[in-house]
Amino acid sequence: MAKLGIHAALITLLSAVCADAGTLAIVNADNSGSAAAAQAALLATGRFGAVDLIDAYGSSPALATLSGYDAVLAYSNRQLWDKTGLGNVLAQYYDLGGKHLTLATYAFSGGNVQIGGSMVSGDYVALTFGGTGDVSGGLVATVPSDPIFANINLANVSYSHNANFAHPGLAAGATLLATDGSGVDMIARSANGVIDVNIFPGSAVTPGSADSATFDLLANTLTSPEPRLTILVFGALIAGVKRLQRTRR
Repeated sequence: MAKLGIHAALITLLSAVCADAGTLAIVNADNSGSAAAAQAALLATGRFGAVDLIDAYGSSPALATLSGYDAVLAYSNRQLWDKTGLGNVLAQYYDLGGKHLTLATYAFSGGNVQIGGSMVSGDYVALTFGGTGDVSGGLVATVPSDPIFANINLANVSYSHNANFAHPGLAAGATLLATDGSGVDMIARSANGVIDVNIFPGSAVTPGSADSATFDLLANTLTSPEPRLTILVFGALIAGVKRLQRTRR
């Protein structure tokens, strides 16, 4: 029974790390139609039990509003009510632990649409503001083995783009995960695990269409385990198996 207990505990731990997020908040400064399209598309991935929209244009969410969600996707398409305050609250939310946080376009494009505060400094930032311009419309993984690309065919990822897209830099300590294939950084993970995705969710493809891989990719960024944690858990699993083998000799 003790031997089975070791296995059960390790499997339970691994399952908990790899589990999808239960609830998602989309914090957005966007028109209602685009935000609702993103909401429906992410719900259609089947990865979330609930997806709620939270306005960041006419107001700015408090930590108490976000704290009950397992994951937050934050993006902008017009002026944020309080870009500094929003960035600070998002950092506080992430610091609660056990949370997934993804920032998406146009949150890196500068001016009043860029999420500011703590999210543009220290270990929270992955992509830094470096000007704007068009992008290719494609994605090329620089770390194909990263969990966010699991079961994703990048050839099917499609997103609307224009001259207002960010041409960001890579923050110190961040890991570049994908480019547009033409030299523009598109996806990166910050030093503490926040993921920045230079894709606009509000004009992504129709749920269920051939290129709905866009939403599957976004869902992966909001549910996939952080790689270092995954390695740690698998290391614990291997160590447990070795201990079990020794007890059987």
